[in-house]
Amino acid sequence: MLCLLHNPAWCPPGEPPAELPLVVPAALLVVLATTGGWLTRESLALIFWPEAARSDALHHVRINLHRARTLLASWGVEGALEAERARVRLSLPMDLLPLNGSSAPAGAGPSPAAWLQRWRLPGYEGFSQWCDDTAQQLHSQWLARSRLALPAQGSAPSGAVQPSAASDRPSAAPPGREAEFSRLLDSGSSAVVLLGEPGAGKTTLLTAAFADAPCLHGLEGLHAMPYRPLLDVLRAQAATLERVLRLYDHPLRPYRLDLARVLPELAPDEPLPPLDALTAKTRLVEALTRAFEALTPVVLVDDLQWCDGSTLEWLLMLAHSGRLKWRATARRHELSASQTQALQALRSTHKLEELDVSPLTRVALAQACRARWPEQGFSEARLDWLHTLSGGNPFILGELVAAGLDDREEAAPASVRMRVFGLVLARLKALPAAAQQAVEAAAVFVQPVPAQALAVASGSPGPADERWPEVCARAVDASLLQVGGAGLVCRHDLIRQAVVDSLSSERKVALHRQAALWLAQKVDSDALTIAEHWRAAGEPQTALAWRHRGAEQLKIRGRFDEARALWREVADDSLDATQSLRARLELAACDLFQDLDRGERALSAVCVQLGAVADAVQHRQLESRALAALVDNRVFAGDIARASGHAARLRVLLPDLPLQERVDALEVLIELAMREPDIAAAWALLAELRAADPRRPTLLSFEGQIHWFGGQVQAAHDALARLLERHPDYCRGITVENDLAVMLQALGRIDEAEAMARRSLQSWAGVSHTETLSLLVLGLVLTSAGCHAEADAALQRAQALAQEQGSPGFEAEALVRRARLLLQCGRLDLARQALDRAAPLLAASPEPLRVSQLVLAQVQVACGSGQAVPPEALARLQTALLRTTHPLVQVRAARVANELAAAAGDWSAAATAADRVVDLAQRAGLQECLAEGLLLQARASRDEATVLSRVTRALELARRQGFADVHWRAASWLATLLQTPDHARQALNALQHLQGSGPEPLFDAEAAARREPVWR
Repeated sequence: MLCLLHNPAWCPPGEPPAELPLVVPAALLVVLATTGGWLTRESLALIFWPEAARSDALHHVRINLHRARTLLASWGVEGALEAERARVRLSLPMDLLPLNGSSAPAGAGPSPAAWLQRWRLPGYEGFSQWCDDTAQQLHSQWLARSRLALPAQGSAPSGAVQPSAASDRPSAAPPGREAEFSRLLDSGSSAVVLLGEPGAGKTTLLTAAFADAPCLHGLEGLHAMPYRPLLDVLRAQAATLERVLRLYDHPLRPYRLDLARVLPELAPDEPLPPLDALTAKTRLVEALTRAFEALTPVVLVDDLQWCDGSTLEWLLMLAHSGRLKWRATARRHELSASQTQALQALRSTHKLEELDVSPLTRVALAQACRARWPEQGFSEARLDWLHTLSGGNPFILGELVAAGLDDREEAAPASVRMRVFGLVLARLKALPAAAQQAVEAAAVFVQPVPAQALAVASGSPGPADERWPEVCARAVDASLLQVGGAGLVCRHDLIRQAVVDSLSSERKVALHRQAALWLAQKVDSDALTIAEHWRAAGEPQTALAWRHRGAEQLKIRGRFDEARALWREVADDSLDATQSLRARLELAACDLFQDLDRGERALSAVCVQLGAVADAVQHRQLESRALAALVDNRVFAGDIARASGHAARLRVLLPDLPLQERVDALEVLIELAMREPDIAAAWALLAELRAADPRRPTLLSFEGQIHWFGGQVQAAHDALARLLERHPDYCRGITVENDLAVMLQALGRIDEAEAMARRSLQSWAGVSHTETLSLLVLGLVLTSAGCHAEADAALQRAQALAQEQGSPGFEAEALVRRARLLLQCGRLDLARQALDRAAPLLAASPEPLRVSQLVLAQVQVACGSGQAVPPEALARLQTALLRTTHPLVQVRAARVANELAAAAGDWSAAATAADRVVDLAQRAGLQECLAEGLLLQARASRDEATVLSRVTRALELARRQGFADVHWRAASWLATLLQTPDHARQALNALQHLQGSGPEPLFDAEAAARREPVWR
C-alpha cells in the first residue's frame, strides 16, 4: 500500500515501510496515485516544469517516468504504472481516497489533514502549489463525504441501539463497549454527552468512534480564559486554516482578521483594525464557528465539566443552530449547576442525547482483559477478583493489571481510589529521580508542554541535558506520561490528581513558580493560566499583574464584562499604585464611547491620582494615556476648547513616549487638529504617525479625513475608497463606511451614499457612538432624496443616542440637520425650535463646518419668516470663514449672502452670491450645492432665457442625481413658466414623491413654496 496520509512511504504487507525518497520520480508517483486515473503527460509537465518549453517539459516527464518505474520495480509492483503515448496512470492501493473518487466506498475514508505535510521538493514551486491545492480539494471532498455519513437529526430514537448498517464506520469498538459504541455512532442528535465516573473509558469510546475529529480538551483549573480549548485545536490545524483562508470565496474569509486577533499567526504581517467593544464577541464567535465548519463535520469535547463558560456557550449555540454536531464526555457529578442548567435547556428542545458509560459488566471485563492483554492467561477466579476490586472501571482495571496483582492479594481497602493512587505512586517511585520530577512537573502544568518545559520546571539544566529525552521516555514507558499534540501530559487525570496530591506544599509552590516563569516566555500563553500558577505559588500581587494582562486578552476575545470585572479586581486589590491606575484607565476607556460624561469623570479621577506613581517613566506613560483618552473624549463630545487644553499637555509629553503610547497620542491629536481646524498641523501629525507605524491600518482613514476637513472632497473620497477596497475587513474597526458615505453625499451620489450609510449601521449596530454618526449621515442623505419620514426618524434617533452618550456636538448636529429637513418641508416653526435648541450647544464650538451649517439654517428661517437675522450669527460665520477654505463653508457663506440680498430686494448682490455658489460647487464637485446654486441664479436673474436655462439645467441634474426637493422646485418653476402638460405632470410626480404615502406627510407644499421670495 502507498501511504500518503503521514510520512509518505511504501508499506508492503508484513514488511517494514520504505519511505519515499524526496525526488521527482517519487513525486510523479504521488501525483498519479492521488489523481486516481489517467493523466495526460502535458498535465504532469505543467505541474513540475510550468515555465519550460513544451518539448523540454515532456522530455523531463519521459525521463522521470522511467526512473519512477525503476522505483516501482524495487517495490515489486512495476506493472502498476501504465503508460500510453499521451497519458499515464498508476494503479496502486493507498490510504486515502483518490481525487476522482471513482473507487470511493460509501464512507468518507480517513482524514487527509496530514497529507504530505512538509513533503515538498526544493526548487519545484509548481509541485508545492499542486500539493497545497490538492490538500484543500481532498479535505473538501472528505468533509462533504463525512457530513453525508453522519446520521440525520432524529434518525435514531433516543435510547435505541441501532445495528451497524454501513461499511464506512470505524472498524472496532473498545472491548466490552460495543453497545455504547453503536449507539454513539447512530445518534442523530445535535449534541451527545457521554456521562460516567472518572476512568470509565469515556474518552477512549469517543475517540474510537470519531478518530479523525478534532477534540477540545477541558483542563482542570485552567478554564478561566474563554475559548482556550477551541484555540488549542485551531493552532494544531493552522496549516489547513491557512489554506482555507487563501480561498477568497470561502465563508471563513471575511472573518480572517477576527480570527487573527486570537491566532496572530494567521495574519502575521497584517495590522489589525481597532477593536470594537460590542461587535468583537459576535464576530469572534462566528469566526470560530466557520473555522470549525471548515475543518470537521463533528467536534469532540473531552471533560466538558472543565470547559470555560464561553466554550460552553459556543457549543450550545452550535447545538441550537444545528450548524455543527458535537460529542462530549463529562463526569456526571462534577458538572456545575450552571452547566447542568445549560444542558437541560438543550435536553428540553430534544437536541441533546445523554449516554451513560456504566462500569464494565463481568462479561465485558473479561472481553476487555483478553483483548488488551492477550499474553496473560486470565483465570475465571482472577477475572472475578479484578471485577470486584475495580468495580468495572477500565482505568482502575488497567492499574491493577499493570501492578501484577491477582486474586491472592489481600482485599482492597475501603477506598479503591486510594488504593489505585497508591499503585500509581508506587510506579512513580520506581522511576529514576529525574523521571519522577518530570511527572510531577507535568501534573502541575496540567496542559501539554514540551519536554523542555518539564526539564526547566524540574530543575534540570534544560534541553542541553542529553539525558532528558531518555528521562521523558522512561516516564512514557511507565504509562505515567503520554505524548499529546503540544508535548507531554499525564496519561490520565486520575494519575495527575494522584501525583499532585502526593506533593508537599513546598514542592507545589516551587513547581507552580517554575511553570509560571516558563509559560510567561511563550507568546501564545494564556495570562490567566499564568496568574493561577502565581496564585498557587503564593504570589498574589504578581498574580494580579497577570490578571491585568488576562483582562486585555479577554477584551480581544470580546468578553468585555469579564475584562471589566478583572480590572476592577486589580484596581481595588493591587498594592502597586501604577498597576491600580492602569486598571482604572482601562475601565474608563471601556466607557469612552458609550457614556462620554462618565468616561471623562473616570479619566479625570485617574489624573488626580497620578501623584501616587513615583517612577517618572511610568508616571509619564500613564499621564499620556489618560490625556489622550481625554482629548478623544472631548473631541467626540464637541468640546474642542477642553480637548485643546488636554492636548497642550499631551504635546509636551509626546517626544519622550514609547512607540505605542506615541502612536495613540498622535491619532487623537490628528482628530483634534482636523476640528480646530489646523489642517497643516494634521498633515504634519499624520507624517509623524506614518513614520512611527507605517503599517497602521488607520493611516488611509486619517488621510481621507484630513482631505475632507481641508476641503478636498474628491481626494477624501478616493482615499477612503482605497481603504475599503484594500481592507474590507476593517469596516468593523474603522468608520470607513460612514466616512465614505459623508463624501458620497457631499459629491451628490445619493444612492451610493445611502447604501454606504446603511452598511455602516449594519456593521456598527449596537455601538452608540458610530451608530449616531451613521444615523446623522443617513438622515442627511434621505433629506436630499426627499424621504422625509424616514429621514426624520433617523435624525431623532441620532439625537436620542447623542443625549445618552453625553455628546452635545452630536446632539447639535442632529438638531441642525433636522432643521434643514423641516425647512425643506415648509415647517418653519419646528425648524426654529430645533435651531433654538442647537444654538446653545454650539455656542463655544470653533468648528467651521458645524457653525456654518447652523448659521445658514438660522438665516433661512429668519428670512423665510420675515425676521431679522441675529448679528452674532453672522459674526460667527465670518470668523469661521477666516479659519478654513472648505468649499462647503464657502458655499454656505455665499448662500447666506444670497438669502440676505434676496430678502432686501438687492438682486444684483443676490446674483453675485449665486454665481459664487455655482462656481464653488463646480470646482469642488458638490452636485447638490450646484443644483441649489442654479436655482438661486434663476431666482436672481431678470432675463427669462437665463431663468429657463438655469432651471432646466437644475432639473436635469436633480433628476439624474436624485435630489428630490430641487427636482420638485425646478419642475414646478418650469410648469409655471412654460404652462405645458408635460412639465405640470413632472411637477405633480415630484410633489407626490415628497409628500410620501403616510397619513400625515411632513411635507407642506404651500409652505415650502413660500420659501422663494420670487417665483417666476
